[in-house]
Amino acid sequence: MRAFTSSLILALVIIGTVSKAADIRPADTNTPLFRIFAPIPMKRATSAIGTQLTFDNKRPLLVVHSVSDLRLARDNKSVLITLTRADAKKFAEMTQKYNQGLLLFEAEGRVLEAMQITTPVVDGVLGFKYPDEAAVAEYLRRRFRIGEFR
Repeated sequence: MRAFTSSLILALVIIGTVSKAADIRPADTNTPLFRIFAPIPMKRATSAIGTQLTFDNKRPLLVVHSVSDLRLARDNKSVLITLTRADAKKFAEMTQKYNQGLLLFEAEGRVLEAMQITTPVVDGVLGFKYPDEAAVAEYLRRRFRIGEFR
């Protein structure tokens, strides 16, 4: 009976540890990893300039502070992140609402990427390939202090 109780307690501890895996946070935890905004079209000053976008700095759709998984690709430059469960749910709702539209990823006062949503992202997995999304991949490598970064 004692062995069974010990085994049961050990199994519950392991299950609890797996289900409550720690979030992965950037080295600097004081600043959000990134904020996601809906773009707002700006009035053009001249017709020579294409459509310009801005965003309402006070109304992010989502503020990401940590991720549940972070992987570096074989090239040591591309980065794959998995949002936390709560952020993945919010991001899925956003990508359904803004399907075929843009979402702006902002960090440290600059827009890192204007992501074209071609289909809703329901699993919370975001990949930033080098060199296509070099700015975001480099930023993530620097924030998490992994792989190559300048």
